Amino acid sequence: MGEFIQNCKRMFQVARKPDRDEYLQVAKITGLGIILIGILGYIIMLIASMVGGGV
Repeated sequence: MGEFIQNCKRMFQVARKPDRDEYLQVAKITGLGIILIGILGYIIMLIASMVGGGV
């Protein structure tokens, strides 16, 4: 248990707050991923409605 606490302390010492550019890059990548998953889901629903005759 003591080793775990030491590892946590070390991690918090190394961790830093992301700067504006890094934050925006992560936000853009996350948004793009959400949009791509939405488009993929829409395409699957569209194909399923054509093949199955409706949902």
